[in-house]
Amino acid sequence: MFNKQRNYRLIIACVVYALTASMTVRAEDIPPIDCMIEPNIMVEISSPVEGVLDTLIVDRSDEVKKGEVIATLKSDVEQVAVKMSKERLKLSQSEYKRAKGLYKKKAITLTEIDKLDNGKKLAELDLEHAEANLDLRQIRSPIDGVVVKRYSSPGEFVEADPIIKLAQLDPLKIEVISPVSNYGKISRGMKAEIFPDSGGYQGLVAEVVVVDKVIDAASGTFGIRLELPNKDNSIPSGLKCKVHFIPEAKQAAIIETIPDNLVLNEEVTIAAATTNQAMMCLTVGPYKEKKILNDLIDKLDSDIEQTVLRTDSEVKTTYLVVTELFNTLEETKDIMQSMKEAGFTDIAIMNKSGKHRLALGLYRRESFARERVEAMQNKGYDVDMRQVNKEVNTYWADISYSPQSASALDNVIPETRRRVCDEVIKLSLLK
Repeated sequence: MFNKQRNYRLIIACVVYALTASMTVRAEDIPPIDCMIEPNIMVEISSPVEGVLDTLIVDRSDEVKKGEVIATLKSDVEQVAVKMSKERLKLSQSEYKRAKGLYKKKAITLTEIDKLDNGKKLAELDLEHAEANLDLRQIRSPIDGVVVKRYSSPGEFVEADPIIKLAQLDPLKIEVISPVSNYGKISRGMKAEIFPDSGGYQGLVAEVVVVDKVIDAASGTFGIRLELPNKDNSIPSGLKCKVHFIPEAKQAAIIETIPDNLVLNEEVTIAAATTNQAMMCLTVGPYKEKKILNDLIDKLDSDIEQTVLRTDSEVKTTYLVVTELFNTLEETKDIMQSMKEAGFTDIAIMNKSGKHRLALGLYRRESFARERVEAMQNKGYDVDMRQVNKEVNTYWADISYSPQSASALDNVIPETRRRVCDEVIKLSLLK
């Protein structure tokens, strides 16, 4: 009996949702407008100094993180300058330490101590300057983004021209040119549905972040910008789209139009249960940890009618560059120091069964790993590449719920973790 009542509540809620959805269309007085989905930021990265490009670590469509090294310039001279500065600093520190002992014995004057102290400070500054010059030859990404284009290749001389172009795809930027008749109806913070012309994307909700305050008199239009969350970069930029604004006032007014004496008979119940539109369904995910998803579902227990959990598995392949095994840690550290002095970075020590080896980079692309191996072998180092396969699981939940629970779900489930259910999932949840 309890399950039957619960099913009736779900069916009634679905019919109410269908009615409100149709009312929303009639209430809406802002017709759909053409739009364009664009990257939030486009950056062309140049080198801060002139030089010969030594390595270009990323390729087109690769994802990069802010601060990640994406290219390096030849830096032999700068590395020597750092070594010289370190030696000068060691000498200055040694002389200053020895002079302090002599001063205690009153063998030298305070003026001589001050002179050596100043020399030590200048040596420290000289080392900072040399290290800063060396760091300028490592070109880092200023944003989290995706590589759009490579302009240069290793071996080329670079100056002020761009080396690489990056695009930030989270969030995406949506530009809209609206007729002046809509001015005053659209405000910052308003939500809107986005319908790309291709790709089959559904349930995309963006937020208005900019409304121009100057009207273009010639065309009778004004500009609007929206932001669309795209955490997993699943939505490409460059798509044409339609944007459908739904004013909050209209949404609030719809609730008041639902009749209090709504009664369903058996025939209406069957019709509602077989109509895809008369159902609120949501796919939640992906989550890397199953416990996080389970905790989220537990929080929403009373607000959810049905839940189906599922797991997606994917094997990700990376390429690890490593050395041979060394017998002692001291030998491993000596080789590591030698490699650093030769200009190689991103080195880590790996320990296995009492023996050690050096890890020299984990690469998403095999071609980059092979370039690393070749570069190090040319310097006389015995290194090799290994393929690393790792199974990665992601966890999802398909849930059905009543319209009254929508606000509860909004408060618990992040917008970036919500997807519209496909038809197959909707039908399975209606059974």
